[in-house]
Amino acid sequence: MFVSVSRLRIEVGRSDELVAAFRQRAGLVESHEGFVDLQVWRSDRDPAEVLMVSRWRDKDDFREYMRSSDHQVSHDRMDPLLRRAVKLERLESMHTHEVMAE
Repeated sequence: MFVSVSRLRIEVGRSDELVAAFRQRAGLVESHEGFVDLQVWRSDRDPAEVLMVSRWRDKDDFREYMRSSDHQVSHDRMDPLLRRAVKLERLESMHTHEVMAE
């Protein structure tokens, strides 16, 4: 299992707009090999922090998607003003652990 976490910082008062944009996404990622799921999390302590958490079968599948035209399409659909209001603070991953129980 490979987990990617994009730690995003959004201008104050615009996190609802960002969450809505994720809810209205094109959904192209779902058709990619190895994709498991995607969730958007918002901190209750800091509403300007939004995490985009995606799970993949492995790191190679994630990398292939990130290089794909579908990934570019998903970003190009976002309102340019909103895109400028979002900053990628950090990209994190978990790939040294295996799911042992569910």
